[in-house]
Amino acid sequence: MGNSASGSVDAPGLRAEIVTTGTEILLGDIVDTNAAWMAQQLREAGINLYYKSTVGDNLGRVREVLELGLRRSDVILVSGGLGPTADDITRDAIAAATGRTLKLHEAALETLKARFARFGVQMTENNLQQVMIPEDATLIENPVGTAPGFIVETDRGTIIALPGVPREMKHLMTETVLPYLRQRAGHTGIIRRRILRTVGIGESAIDDRLRDLMDSANPTVGLAAHTAQCDVRIAARGSSAAEAERLLDEIEATIRARIGEFVYSATPDEPFEALIARLLAERGATLALVETNTGGSVAQRLGTAATHAPVVAAWRAEDAELPAPVRAALPAGDEVIDEAHAAATATALRQAAGADVALALLGSGGADEGVYGRSNGRTWLALAATDGVQTALCPFGGRDDYTVVRIGNQALGLLWAWLRR
Repeated sequence: MGNSASGSVDAPGLRAEIVTTGTEILLGDIVDTNAAWMAQQLREAGINLYYKSTVGDNLGRVREVLELGLRRSDVILVSGGLGPTADDITRDAIAAATGRTLKLHEAALETLKARFARFGVQMTENNLQQVMIPEDATLIENPVGTAPGFIVETDRGTIIALPGVPREMKHLMTETVLPYLRQRAGHTGIIRRRILRTVGIGESAIDDRLRDLMDSANPTVGLAAHTAQCDVRIAARGSSAAEAERLLDEIEATIRARIGEFVYSATPDEPFEALIARLLAERGATLALVETNTGGSVAQRLGTAATHAPVVAAWRAEDAELPAPVRAALPAGDEVIDEAHAAATATALRQAAGADVALALLGSGGADEGVYGRSNGRTWLALAATDGVQTALCPFGGRDDYTVVRIGNQALGLLWAWLRR
């Protein structure tokens, strides 16, 4: 994964960080969705988020993280550890980090008792710790749960404690914390972001073409590499949504002028194969596929990308149902796969399937083995359509997941170029 810029818009305003507590998160038993949601809300509120941390339910370690946060951030938002059990130590850690003592909050206690009475449940003694609040803290009432939050303001910074239950945390954030932070920040604006998804170009090549843009403070440009793909992340701060969007429009236009031929989507959750399936459907074109070392993965990707993916035929080289003309075009025995084999296979495939366009992916299985022996570490691609045949060489073979995705993306890239003509 790459990261060529901070990704945070460097502008005046509050510097915030998020701390989520819970040993279950560190063990991988649950996924920390709270931090992601909180980050999105801070972005919309125009709050600069520079750090996110996760720490287990250990008093010393939570205190250590909070003390570090107070040295580098204006506001720390802590999620989790406010319940009634022995491992709910967040309030103790906050009190220790800020030099406060915990005191019973009488009003919060009465609210807690009333809630238990309303549900006809006996309140146990350990619930009292939920209303032990650091001295001079501001209580955040929690009408959707039993654990209130609180705000501790110090001359070093502010700590805001929120429940870990997502429903409760979101309610307190929306109703109390975000208005508080907007007021603290002086309503300095909002942050908007976009993600430009690319294919067919590596992270280092993008960095080479966009490096000067990554020095910008507002808007910012950063990269995030995925398997055989790379996203360009842009973010902008504006006094209004319209201003932020205008800044994004300007930087996106500059980026597209430099690498536009590789940008396939500005929708973060649109896979490359979904775009291809949609374009095929819009064009009313049908597709046939034959794959060797990729084992039908391209057909599978297209098949799951849309409800009605226009793939009329898809075979693997070893399938018994493979049409005889297509089998005859494939390399035989120890023949080395070459461009002629790929072109002939795609042509025969298109004719046998009656498709508008056909893709053939012929590659070796790996370094010293594979369906076609001596082809040893390369894959030939061919696309056959009414206007002729196009070929491309992938200088690698194999069946591992990363290689299969890279080969598949390059094959879909051939199809993308044909669809854009």
